[in-house]
Amino acid sequence: MEKFGFIGYGSMGSMLLNSLLAAGMLDPNQVFVSSRTPRRFRDLQERWSINVVGLNSEVARMCKYVFLCVKPLEVKGVLDEIRQYLSTDKHLISIAASLTIKDIETLFPGKITKIIPSLTSEAGEGISLVCHNERVKSADAALIETLFNAISTVKIIKEENFEAAADLTSCAPGLIAAIFEQLVEAGTRHSTLSRTEAEEMVITTLYGTAKLFFDKDMAFAETISRVATKG
Repeated sequence: MEKFGFIGYGSMGSMLLNSLLAAGMLDPNQVFVSSRTPRRFRDLQERWSINVVGLNSEVARMCKYVFLCVKPLEVKGVLDEIRQYLSTDKHLISIAASLTIKDIETLFPGKITKIIPSLTSEAGEGISLVCHNERVKSADAALIETLFNAISTVKIIKEENFEAAADLTSCAPGLIAAIFEQLVEAGTRHSTLSRTEAEEMVITTLYGTAKLFFDKDMAFAETISRVATKG
């Protein structure tokens, strides 16, 4: 059984790990997470019984697939720490948006996959942007893509397009949520509607609008025109 390691357990790292476990794509016994403060993982361990270790180097030593879920400025320090355990059969998966694959290759000239996930994966929806370097063979690429297809829709794109595509996928939920918050605030400010009523109206409208865009009988531009005209 292959082992999967997670270095970093921030908002995106925790979302990814919990989503993959909840989808049944990873067995808790094959998952290793590093932490210098094990108490942070108490709830995670109680729910999934995963393996928590104290050192990043232990994760790299034991696992073939190593997810780097730390902040971009922390990646170099982590790679320096684990480099001696990164043999040619290891596969790094980075979610650091601002670091290119070439940046990481200067520290680890092996199999590297760059992924920009979306918070919507927590609901099993949204898009995960994926790019592999040339050292990632088809079997390893297929495995990673299968994992992320279980919690999102995988889009393989050129790395040069990551910045623009991430704005459309990973950043968009925050922008949309901010707009909806303003709609709810405006609705309650100019009426006697309760916040619960206003939230229900906005969320239900969002869901209906999304379904319109998923209607395969209409083109994207046609749907926008229809919604804008009748809205």
